[in-house]
Amino acid sequence: MAAKPSKGRLTTKQRTSTLFHLWHNLQDIAAEAERMGDRELVLLAGMMELLLEERISGLNGTPVTLATANMAHAH
Repeated sequence: MAAKPSKGRLTTKQRTSTLFHLWHNLQDIAAEAERMGDRELVLLAGMMELLLEERISGLNGTPVTLATANMAHAH
């Protein structure tokens, strides 16, 4: 019998999906920060992007660079 994930815990697939959504939202934030000319916010968004890519890579077991991936926007 397979073990079920405990309530409140996300499966790996759910967590990966959530992280991808966060990454796409972060792209919107970074674009708006650029439009506003806020270099510090752009830098912070870039650091968060790297952290999200690291988390997704850890779940998938393969390196992920979302910035170079050709994918449709999640919204």
